Amino acid sequence: RAPILFTQSKINFNNGWFVQGEAPAGAMLSAFKSVITNGGASEADVNFYFAHWITDLAGAEPYGDRPWPGSEKFVVKFPLRVLSSFLESFAFVDRLASVSEVDVVEAYLESRWSDLGLSSFAVAEGCQPA
Repeated sequence: RAPILFTQSKINFNNGWFVQGEAPAGAMLSAFKSVITNGGASEADVNFYFAHWITDLAGAEPYGDRPWPGSEKFVVKFPLRVLSSFLESFAFVDRLASVSEVDVVEAYLESRWSDLGLSSFAVAEGCQPA
């Protein structure tokens, strides 16, 4: 019951913002983190949310006379790179159950930079990333 209730919470999460780094960590994830913390949600509950999210996205296609239009949506309307970015991001966001919003975004961005062959940033002695 708890995972289902969690999927219906007001978490104000936009996965597009997350995978594209379009907002600061707090703006993207603080409501999500708050729901996890206040409701005692686990990583498994967050993973269930993403299973719900992906099926909800697929289910937004009108059925009409076509079988399986949701799967068509992922194959035809999403470039593989975009769909892969969404799917790979789930493994980072579920960490909100145990780490801070900034830690989640930093780990995700470091992973993306590495996947793209870019070197990780170095923080000068005595400084912290913004």
